Amino acid sequence: MFYGWRVLGITLLTQALQAGLLIYAFGVIILPFAEEFDASRETLMFASALLSLSSNVISPFAGVQVDRRSLRGLMMFGATMMALGFFALSQVRATWQILVVFALILPAGNLLLGQLTSSALMTQWFHRLRGRAMGLSAIGTSIGGLTLPALLAVLMQTYGWRTAFTIIGVAVLIVALPLIRLVVIDRPEQAGLHPDGAQNAIRSEGTETSADTRNWTMKEILSSPVFWRVTITIGIVLSVYLALLANLVPHATDQGISTTTASLLMSILAVFAILGKLGFGLLADKIPLRNALWAAMLLMAAGLMVLLSSASYVALSLACGLLGLAAGGQLPIWGALVARGFGRESFGRALGLMNPAMMPITLVGPPLAGRVFDQTGSYDWAFQMFLAALIVAAIVLAGLRLPALEQAA
Repeated sequence: MFYGWRVLGITLLTQALQAGLLIYAFGVIILPFAEEFDASRETLMFASALLSLSSNVISPFAGVQVDRRSLRGLMMFGATMMALGFFALSQVRATWQILVVFALILPAGNLLLGQLTSSALMTQWFHRLRGRAMGLSAIGTSIGGLTLPALLAVLMQTYGWRTAFTIIGVAVLIVALPLIRLVVIDRPEQAGLHPDGAQNAIRSEGTETSADTRNWTMKEILSSPVFWRVTITIGIVLSVYLALLANLVPHATDQGISTTTASLLMSILAVFAILGKLGFGLLADKIPLRNALWAAMLLMAAGLMVLLSSASYVALSLACGLLGLAAGGQLPIWGALVARGFGRESFGRALGLMNPAMMPITLVGPPLAGRVFDQTGSYDWAFQMFLAALIVAAIVLAGLRLPALEQAA
């Protein structure tokens, strides 16, 4: 078996830890703090904002390190910081200490166990099968979202939150850290191999381009139209998705659906996101990446149109299925776009710069939806605005002109 698939398996684990613990399980983590320290939800939610802000601030620096240093070493550092973060959370005695942990300790784990290093590894180990590898690797985020919040909740209920956080920290140190050390190899060439398991170095037309070997400076990346078209397009898609993710359950309860039943919509979305990552990962290797991203955006638009046409539970379930496919699909396409546009040597820098660059766009969606509801008593205008935003994103994407990107797709 080609060794790259083993490396991919580790990225499943690391992304499951990053997304499952720091994104999907965030609500579970903060619950005991509200009771223990009598902290307001607003204050505790600020911890999530600090995690996101700090991660985006250090993302460009981390991207440079991804291109220059050992990916295995960076992932091991990220796992260590993740474990230290949970050890620290198990010992906090005041609300301000919680905020410090989320602002200064956990961001390194959030970045270095997530998409940045995982996609960089897939870029190094795969060329012809890069889209498929990106899609399979990204499933780790969904696996983490489906399993770790429930596991953490059980641990907290059984042993108490301080012990539960300690157990998580120990598990990361004794399971994830050794596996990263033993399995991860930065490049196939370091093991005497070639991308995709080929017998010879891949040099054939349509599988390696000038972007693969070019070493882009940060100034060159920021002045590239490719960078900004991808950033704006993905930023809009993510903004719409995050807004829907935050408001779908409240929208369902507004229609008289119970909270328990409404929460099942998130499970539907998560399952279809896995299918989207698999399907679009395969698609990204067969058709131009621009067309694949348009297809994902069309599915998201279809989900919004279903939400506008009916508020029944069946319609909401259908919409979540469509949105899950779209959201799952855009993740491997995003990684493949950056890889094809900026290559193996500059992938980390490009993606590291892209995260903070799109932050002003991604932060708009959720509060915009909430404001529209507060003003009108309905999400309809917000859904229509999101449809318009997707049209803008599709137009921006239409201007993407990358001969190398299109050939390789």
